[in-house]
Amino acid sequence: MKMSRRHFLKSSTALGALSAVPGLSLSKQAVAGDDGFKALVCIFLFGGNDAYNMVVPVDQHYLTYEKARPTLAIAKHELVDIGIQSEPGDTSPAVSLGLHPAMSRLESVFRDNNATVIVNSGQLVGPIIGETDPHPVPDFLMAHNLQQTMWQSGALNMEDKLGWAGRMVDSIYMSNDLSPMMSLNGEQKWLRNDIYEQMVMTGSGAGTYNGLNQEERIEAMNFHFGRQFNNLFKDNYVDVMSSRFYQNQRLAELLGTDGDDDTERSSLGEQLHTTAKLIQKHAEMGHHRQVYFVGLGGFDTHHNQKNVHHALLEQLSNAMADFYQELKDINMLDNVTAFTMSDFGRRLMANDTGTDHGWAGHQLVMGGAVNGGKAYGQWPDLTPGSEYDFNNGRLIPEIAADQVNATLAKWFDQHLDVEKLFPSLEAFAQKTIPFLR
Repeated sequence: MKMSRRHFLKSSTALGALSAVPGLSLSKQAVAGDDGFKALVCIFLFGGNDAYNMVVPVDQHYLTYEKARPTLAIAKHELVDIGIQSEPGDTSPAVSLGLHPAMSRLESVFRDNNATVIVNSGQLVGPIIGETDPHPVPDFLMAHNLQQTMWQSGALNMEDKLGWAGRMVDSIYMSNDLSPMMSLNGEQKWLRNDIYEQMVMTGSGAGTYNGLNQEERIEAMNFHFGRQFNNLFKDNYVDVMSSRFYQNQRLAELLGTDGDDDTERSSLGEQLHTTAKLIQKHAEMGHHRQVYFVGLGGFDTHHNQKNVHHALLEQLSNAMADFYQELKDINMLDNVTAFTMSDFGRRLMANDTGTDHGWAGHQLVMGGAVNGGKAYGQWPDLTPGSEYDFNNGRLIPEIAADQVNATLAKWFDQHLDVEKLFPSLEAFAQKTIPFLR
């Protein structure tokens, strides 16, 4: 009889991390003994976040913003001044930035220099702004599903079956007791890789098996999990099912209810709360690196944007602020970097009570490793017809998503070849952005 997945999990936990994988290369062993634990947390804002109402000028440049979107502009006196400026250009000044009023709880995080804004970023295969011979526009702009795939794959990796986080961890040894690739928002391409199954769970962690409510049923299930089948399909099916069940069982044991409370949380708040609990258990899970995906939908704000977007940004801000405090409480703030992604930005000009799909936007980055106190990137000219205006208020990015992603990947693994991970970087003189230390 073959060993059950449950027995394998228990025995592999007891093994030394390196002895559990005899074929581990010396380079991967070196990474496994690196500078302590690190985790990346992707917060995906599904639908296309209107980042130009999330981050707004609080100085004289507010007038250009207000003129571009008079029916959607946030009143200047309501904006949350977070004490940072965009980077000045050769002919453009630094711009003082604020947040949407629904995001006031993040003000202290920015004031602590533990958060920043990546200004005017988006999908690029090469520089466009300021170029005499600009690179081509990426394919599939403004298409929800394909742009979500591009963010998770890399600008030139759409055909790759793996996501960039998955390709990133393929070069790093991590324990196979429980997968270090975890999604609390469904299966995601970003986490797909050749070595580790992504562990998909609910926002509150482990799921339940309502049918397993009798001892006889549990014994029958374990009997089938332990069988050796001659049929390859049946054998693989049992392996997958048993793996899922025992991983879920182990996850439930790890999370338990110790120290939990009855606090009411939003969907995103619950996902990040569970993420913090799992990060706290990283040593018990045998992980020196972890990757998490959480998400929030509803950002496709074609109608009633002011009310809908306010509620979404409030949920985002509160969830990130609570997560920040939890990381401080468990002394993990310096070990974790959280960041936002979204399908695309939105068009500057209003469409009745909402906005249409755009291109460039801004992303937030939070964690103890953030080089805060400033934003990264130059504030674009919002005047209609400027060099940033791709098509009727749809702005051209100046910082490529792959430059941002390469920076995150390099922080995660200092030995990583980011140009191999993101082939588009060949077209950029600057491969990474120094927003992390």
